[in-house]
Amino acid sequence: MKKLEISVKIKDEAGKEIIQTISEKEIPYIEEFKNQGFRAAFHELETAVLESRKEVSDRIVSEYLEFISEKKREKSQEAQKSEVKNTE
Repeated sequence: MKKLEISVKIKDEAGKEIIQTISEKEIPYIEEFKNQGFRAAFHELETAVLESRKEVSDRIVSEYLEFISEKKREKSQEAQKSEVKNTE
């Protein structure tokens, strides 16, 4: 067996990586295509690719939404601190 690795990154405007996620799945190699037959091995390969793609897609969206929420929360807290200083 070999490994399939799918990596997804989100970068900011400056090119700095802010989020990354990786999925690894085992995929058939030449021997498996010979031993299992082409259709069975291809199905195994296709399934691994689709599962891995879904996994990284779900994870990156979730992590990005958390990142955005955290940044929004930080800005809100900064605004509240600034309001308190201005009223004193």
